[in-house]
Amino acid sequence: MLIGLSGFLSYAGTAQSELFDDAIVYNRQLYGGVQIHSNGFGLTGTYGRNKGAYNVWLYGLDIIFMKHEKETKSWNPFYSTDARSYLYGKTNNFYILRPSFGKKKIITEKIRRGGVQVGYNWQFGPSLGFTKPVYLEIGYPDPPSYEYIQVEKFDATKHYIDNIYGRASGLKGLDELKFYPGGFFKIAMNFEYANYKEGLKGIEVGVAIDAYANRIPIMSEEVLQLDADGAKNHQVFISLYLNFFFGKKYNQD
Repeated sequence: MLIGLSGFLSYAGTAQSELFDDAIVYNRQLYGGVQIHSNGFGLTGTYGRNKGAYNVWLYGLDIIFMKHEKETKSWNPFYSTDARSYLYGKTNNFYILRPSFGKKKIITEKIRRGGVQVGYNWQFGPSLGFTKPVYLEIGYPDPPSYEYIQVEKFDATKHYIDNIYGRASGLKGLDELKFYPGGFFKIAMNFEYANYKEGLKGIEVGVAIDAYANRIPIMSEEVLQLDADGAKNHQVFISLYLNFFFGKKYNQD
């Protein structure tokens, strides 16, 4: 399917375009962009060193926000228009840093302006996970007429939809980060369609696997135990992703 798509894109992009006037082969690449994946979103950056015309060694860094599939947006039933929404049962936000090494192979070269260069790439490296506790604004003493609001770390044994006013500041809990080391691997097809020779612009479609020694406590275990599907916190995350990237090619001695 991907091969057929790449062939169509190459033909459609080059049919009515002009050939590049030169045949310069650049030996460096630098590009970055945004990522949308099946478990969240992120930012990516990549430095490439060409090895010949069709192979590029890749050195990258991804910054990823990873969600749990049971996250559900909720509102205070008495102050739904005033209070901020929150995710009931979520105990930690989960962020990942992925320094990586890999290789890109160019399958179809872009020789025309407006054409499409098609390739595939693989990358791997450490998956450095960090959790940050979720803090909420809790109303006291009894709903719906709260006398005061207090910021507290989520606790499933005493925080319910009736007394949770809304989510607290996202900066709260930054001094309580917890580290989870792991590793990752990803593989993708990429389609580059910049309309000038030294430009880089395109999309990358692939799958990434992040694995850790322990389950990552994104959701409260007490809340997950009530789930009819038997959901659990994960130690392996499999994500389908789409990168939108832009950058440049250049020469360096």
